[in-house]
Amino acid sequence: MKAIVWVSLAATVSSVLGYAKPGINSVPADNPVKQPWIWPLPQHWDRGQATLDASHIKVKYDHNSGILRRAVQRYTKDLFYQKDDYPMIPYNWTTTDNHIAGALHTLTIDVANIHNETLGMDTDESYELTVSDKKKASATISAKTVYGALHGLETFSQMIQWNPEERRHLIPNAPWKISDYPVYKYRGLLLDTARHYYPLENIKKVIETMSWNKFNVLHWHMIDSTSFPYVSKAYPELALKGAYSPRHVYTANNIREIVQFAKDHGVRVITELEAPGHSTAWFGVDGIMSCYDKVPYFGLTVQPPSGQLNIASQKTKKVVNAIIDEWTELFPDQFFHASGDEVVMDCWGNDTSVQAVLKERGITLQELFNEFVVDMHKYIRSKGKTVMAWEESVLKYNLTLPKDTLIQVWEGSEGVSKATSKGYKVVVSSNNYWYLDVGFGKPRSNPYPDVAGAGFNHWNRMYSYDMRANLTKAESDLIVGGEAAVFGELIDQTNYESRIWPRASTVSHVLWSGYENSKGEPLTSADAILRLLPWRERMLLRGTMAAPLNQGWCTRNPLHCFQPAE
Repeated sequence: MKAIVWVSLAATVSSVLGYAKPGINSVPADNPVKQPWIWPLPQHWDRGQATLDASHIKVKYDHNSGILRRAVQRYTKDLFYQKDDYPMIPYNWTTTDNHIAGALHTLTIDVANIHNETLGMDTDESYELTVSDKKKASATISAKTVYGALHGLETFSQMIQWNPEERRHLIPNAPWKISDYPVYKYRGLLLDTARHYYPLENIKKVIETMSWNKFNVLHWHMIDSTSFPYVSKAYPELALKGAYSPRHVYTANNIREIVQFAKDHGVRVITELEAPGHSTAWFGVDGIMSCYDKVPYFGLTVQPPSGQLNIASQKTKKVVNAIIDEWTELFPDQFFHASGDEVVMDCWGNDTSVQAVLKERGITLQELFNEFVVDMHKYIRSKGKTVMAWEESVLKYNLTLPKDTLIQVWEGSEGVSKATSKGYKVVVSSNNYWYLDVGFGKPRSNPYPDVAGAGFNHWNRMYSYDMRANLTKAESDLIVGGEAAVFGELIDQTNYESRIWPRASTVSHVLWSGYENSKGEPLTSADAILRLLPWRERMLLRGTMAAPLNQGWCTRNPLHCFQPAE
């Protein structure tokens, strides 16, 4: 049995690799590993002191599950055996025994309901993970569903550390006993592929990294005022005229491919039908637009180009319902996002056809708008879906919607209290905390100076945001989860990963691990950063271009770089 040679920096200039290596690389990471290097942190964990060889692991599992089979292939081929001989944050091996106690050769995965691959809001994602510390060690993942097993695999993969000196993969701190589950059922990331088009491989990359972070919902914001990339069977002219080009489109087969890829990674896909606002790109069908592409656009839309669906036209409803027909078949999730945000009433107030209908029917514009939205929701419900909508529906337009409508709150954190006080379940995406696109200036290519942008949501601001603030217990219980938002004015395939990661990882941590540990103690950002820094390095090693959180020296020595609040 070979011993690991530990080297004291005070006695020699030898590095963690065991030979002379003067300079910054000879300084070991000042990271005490107070909590396991696992992201998000499991609910219950216990660990020991033994070090195991994990170089050759055989996985035993039921091959009848295609989802599990493909996951095992991913992890054993790539994710278990990452190597970095010169890591920015060398693992602190002083936290585990200095000799190899045994070898772990077998990981057994036991799924109670192996044939049930249904993925929805109420899917059981819990798992238990044990690693023994015997000379012939073994590990077991036990889960009720295949999706819990996926999370267990991810956690297990993060236990494995490459030791450059030993030239082998090791598992420190055995034996392990983990019991884990998410605090919130809905853990989402919104991806805007309308303002900038994303090829399928980029969307898949987002989904893959989401799964490592234990996100479980991709909110696909596919269409907006700027482009209509979906190739509709009933109305192909929508994409023909509304997409940026014939190359910048998503077909029905593309969508099926993404939905299946996401399911393989334990991620649901919820689509959003942006209507009746943000709808300029629907102009491919004649007769369904109001205030189309007016210049200047000020007062007619919140963002160029101007244009909203004509809510007085029966043809508009026919076209919208046709897209709903197609999307409810392509997107199997129980939820369908009906949008409904940021409409500008003056757009319809300046449309003579809309005004004529109002006069003929003797109703107000607000009443016509309410009718359009409620009819759209009813049609979605007729397809067996539960409606999800932005907060304006109940907080600004004061619509009376069924209480099972899932409200997505975005205009500041105060909206959480307002929506839950009305008795609605909510998904929280407060833009002053969990929007990833803000802080880079306004998306305008005009020559005017001093165009301000919203504040930047840095990792600690995002991690420290408590959705439950100022809520009663009953109101807090109506929060089903949250969502980090990646709107695309200034984000495309060239920079999306660095804008998303690792800041979005802080949201996934809050949604999975919650705000307190099993003892009721706060999960502080001071502890989280000691795991977030190496987690960012692991994502880099896996090929995700996560942005730095600090300069390299502070990445290696975070305790030396803590500073008081300004």
